Amino acid sequence: MQTMQIATSRVAASDVDASQPVLTTGREAKRERTRLRVERAAVRLALELGSEHVTVDQICEESDISPRTFFNYFGSRDAAIVGPANKVPPQDLLERFVEGNGPLLRDFLEVFAESVRRREPNIDLIRARRVLFEQEPQLAMHRMTRETNARDIYVDVFVQRLLREDPTMSVTEANDEAVIAVAVALGVVHAAGSSWIESGGTTDMHPLIDTALERLRRLV
Repeated sequence: MQTMQIATSRVAASDVDASQPVLTTGREAKRERTRLRVERAAVRLALELGSEHVTVDQICEESDISPRTFFNYFGSRDAAIVGPANKVPPQDLLERFVEGNGPLLRDFLEVFAESVRRREPNIDLIRARRVLFEQEPQLAMHRMTRETNARDIYVDVFVQRLLREDPTMSVTEANDEAVIAVAVALGVVHAAGSSWIESGGTTDMHPLIDTALERLRRLV
């Protein structure tokens, strides 16, 4: 779809989640293990020493890699501590949403849940970062400023979906509605995601989404 190519062109390749449930090569698996080891070391040191006192050399020593290897994975010390921006769902899932025919928010949340399932995020690392962000709120703010690209992409795909469903709607109207829809959807994602993290990642995301949507219905 040409429109989808336009929508996703705003985000850097490193932000697009094209991962599959199982890494396809031993080399990819090794890179992922190394990245995870470095991030864990960076967060552990930040919790112990305070992020401002952590150096790249300390992270390298803790994770048993060279500085050269570190910079092959991360552009800075803060990138390892804060972690990458949340990746948007891969293009096949975004296209599924644009072409969907179910309730708008539910279709988007189903796509989000499938994207999480594919990524298989590390729950221990997520929990450790949440503790760190509570201790150092400026790190959380730094992380949030990196989420703008993802929100832009979500607004774009919502606009495409709205215009497909109602061709009489103006682009301005669709954009205004999409901005509201994305804000609400990400709020539901946050609520369901928090419950999922508290379960250790063992709970199916779908009933958590159902619960969050039910709460939303009561509010409106």
